[in-house]
Amino acid sequence: MKKVLYTVICLILFSLNAVKGQEQTDNEKLTAYKIAFFTQRLDLTPAETEKFWPVYNDYSARKSKLQIDRISMIRYATQNEANMSEAELSETADKLARTFVDEASLIATFSNDLKKALPPAKVIRLYHIENQYKQQLLRELNQRRQEQNNR
Repeated sequence: MKKVLYTVICLILFSLNAVKGQEQTDNEKLTAYKIAFFTQRLDLTPAETEKFWPVYNDYSARKSKLQIDRISMIRYATQNEANMSEAELSETADKLARTFVDEASLIATFSNDLKKALPPAKVIRLYHIENQYKQQLLRELNQRRQEQNNR
């Protein structure tokens, strides 16, 4: 059943790409890869898939925005530190700290929302699978870089 579901999802994704009649961007390819990776390893049922992805996508978008905001603040402060007053630097440091608090709150909310979409065992497995996914992407990136360097 797991392999059938994985195959069906892959076929749907590839069919959608063919219908578009255009090449996928790297981001679209990455998204399709992520969906297949998580769906297969979590062994999601169709009902779970329907509930899981909206929750996960919302969480990912919010987390990315927090991280982008944090990076932007750090860059701004680093580049303008000499021109900023102590009060501005202090305020920026407080804002940065709040992004970490907001991210922790987001994770707690996400975990509660996940429990409505998935059984507890799959929620726990998700956190492990996220780490596996990141490691897999890093391995593939390093492999591609090595291949490019060997050319």
